[in-house]
Amino acid sequence: MNQHLAVFTWQIGTFTETFVRRHIDDVLPGRTVAIVRNTSHPFGGHWTADCPVLSLDCWERRPMVRILRGLGSSNEWLRSEAIGRFLRRHRVDVVLGEYLDQFVEFVPMLDALQIPYVVQGHGLDVSAALRRPGMAERYACFKTARFILTRCEFHRRRLLELGLPAEKIAVNPGGVDIPEQMPAREPQAAKRFLAIGRTVTKKGPMYLLEAFRRCAEQDPDISLDYVGDGDLYPAAVQFIDAAGLTGRVRLQFGVSEDAKNRLLRDCGIFVQHSVTDPYTGDEEGLPASIQEAMAHGMAVISTRHSGIPEMVEHEATGLLVDEGDTAGMAGAMSRLSQGDDWRRLGVNGRDKARRLYAWPAERARLLHYLAPPDAVGSETVAAEALRA
Repeated sequence: MNQHLAVFTWQIGTFTETFVRRHIDDVLPGRTVAIVRNTSHPFGGHWTADCPVLSLDCWERRPMVRILRGLGSSNEWLRSEAIGRFLRRHRVDVVLGEYLDQFVEFVPMLDALQIPYVVQGHGLDVSAALRRPGMAERYACFKTARFILTRCEFHRRRLLELGLPAEKIAVNPGGVDIPEQMPAREPQAAKRFLAIGRTVTKKGPMYLLEAFRRCAEQDPDISLDYVGDGDLYPAAVQFIDAAGLTGRVRLQFGVSEDAKNRLLRDCGIFVQHSVTDPYTGDEEGLPASIQEAMAHGMAVISTRHSGIPEMVEHEATGLLVDEGDTAGMAGAMSRLSQGDDWRRLGVNGRDKARRLYAWPAERARLLHYLAPPDAVGSETVAAEALRA
C-alpha cells in the first residue's frame, strides 16, 4: 500500500491507549500523521507520536487564529481550513478515526474533501456516548465511511440497531505483542494476581478489591498488583487501608512498559471486574489489558460484560462471573490459586491470543479496511501485512 494515513484521535499519550499509539506508529510507518484534539488532558504524557502532529488545542491558541476569530471568522471554518492544509501538505489520502463520538464532527469536512475514512469504535463511544441527545442520529453520517469498526460483536450488533449498513460494519478486536516464548512461572505464581486498568467505574475496581478481600480472608499467601490511576484511586487506597490489605495489594500507576511486562511474566492470574457504569452507561469493548494477559499465558478471571465473553471463554481460557458478584469472583480466585487449572487456562488463552489478537493480525485487518476497494484483494493485503 502506497497510501498516506492520518489518524484522528482525542488525545496522545494516555497510558491505557496503547492501541492508538500502535495505529499511529505501526500501521503505515513513515506515511502517517496525527490530528489530535488536545495535548493537555491529565491522562496524557505517557508516550508521544513519532510523526507530524496537528494539535488542535495548540492551534486554537495561535495569535493569528485568535485575531481571525475576532474579525468574525468562525472557529469551525478556520479549523477545517487548517486541517485541510495539513492533510494536503502531507498528501493524506485515507483517514482512520478513533472513537466514533470524537470523530463524527469531522465527517462532513472529509466528505467535502473527498478523503475516504475508516472509523474505529472502542467502548464508551458505542455505549455511554449514545445517551447524549442526538448522538445516535449523528452516527448516521458514518454511512459514507469505507468501514465502521468495533472491537467486539456485542457492539457491532448495537451499531446495526442504529440502522448503519451491515456490509460496512466489521469487528476489529485489536492486536497486542505476543511474547516468543511462554513465560516460565513457578507454582507460587498462582498466588499472585494482577490487574491493569484505570480505576474508573466501568473497570469495577471496588468490586475487584472486595473480591480479593474475601479470598484473602481464607488464604494469607495471595497478593494483588494493581496498575492504574483514575477517579476511584483515592477510594481504592482508602479501601485497602481499611481492609488491612496494605502490603498485600500493591496499587501503583505510571509504571514503565518494562515494569508492566515484568508483572505480566511473574504473576499467574489476571483479574478484572468490568461492569456497566450505572450512571453513564459506559461499557468496555474488548479490553486490551485482558488481551495482553492472555498473550503472556495468564489465566483470566473477569465478568460477563460486553465483549469480554467473546474473548474469555468460561472454563476454556478463564473463568467468568456476573457483574457485581464479588463472592463468585472470590471463589474463582480461590479455586485458581489452589490448583493447577490456571496453567491450562493460561496455555489455552495464549493460543487464542496468537490466533486472533496478535498485532500482525490486526495490522492485516486495518490494511484491508483502509485499502481502496479496487486496489488490492483483501487476501493479498492481509498476506503482505502478516509478512511485514
